[in-house]
Amino acid sequence: MTDPADLFTDPAERARILAEAQFGLDQIGPLIAALPAGARVLEVGCGTGFLLARMAAMRPDLGFTGLEPIGPGFAAFADTLARIKAAQTNVAIYHDGIETFSDARGFDLVFSVNVFEHVADWRQAVDNGMALLVTGGRKVILCPNYAIPYEPHFRIPIIGTPALTRRLFSRSIARIEAQSPGLWQSLNFISLPALRRHCRQNGHDIRFDANILPDMLLRLDTDPEFAQRQARIAGVARLLNRIGIVALLRRLPPVASPYMKAVLTRRSDRPR
Repeated sequence: MTDPADLFTDPAERARILAEAQFGLDQIGPLIAALPAGARVLEVGCGTGFLLARMAAMRPDLGFTGLEPIGPGFAAFADTLARIKAAQTNVAIYHDGIETFSDARGFDLVFSVNVFEHVADWRQAVDNGMALLVTGGRKVILCPNYAIPYEPHFRIPIIGTPALTRRLFSRSIARIEAQSPGLWQSLNFISLPALRRHCRQNGHDIRFDANILPDMLLRLDTDPEFAQRQARIAGVARLLNRIGIVALLRRLPPVASPYMKAVLTRRSDRPR
């Protein structure tokens, strides 16, 4: 089978996709490896489909499904996703959103990497994602925590409200949106406290991984492509790694991190 990476001929695009896929594998790969044969996996917002293709190659005995509605700011994914879909016969791709997707068979693992900040209704997405799980299944969400006032896609601080921030940084936002039209509009500014509150109110079992902040700082120090995109904070990350502060950050409450990793577990067989 052709290596999916060979489908991307633009060097910058290839480097970015490889870097993001490696991050996804680092964070989700151990869960994929632990699944029993025949288990089913759903990626919410699979983008180009590259990460899903990598996982399918790693575990050909599992069933993989990807959702990618190609919303605002992500139209460039359409061509590459079509190429991945054509090349990977063991991966099912649906142009649908998690808010309305249904599957009576259920999934053992549902995950999203840097997607949940873009869904139109993240609360509905959480609830429907939980309903898609089999008993004991897990849902993993990796995304920014907007309780910390920083927007990583545009690499700007959030001043007051998103509307005010857009006015203050209109030129920076316009420059990024020239390459990704509608990206700012797609952001829902999800925060860890809001996600935790919603899960508690709706009976979802949730925990937050305190290791994600040290992992992200290490990535800024070891992943040149990611560090280049986040150049404004990469230097700080390198300094913290050098002086040994990163290990101490594992003791910080997850709410203090600008990035979050939420793990939700379906404990009981609730009606879907």
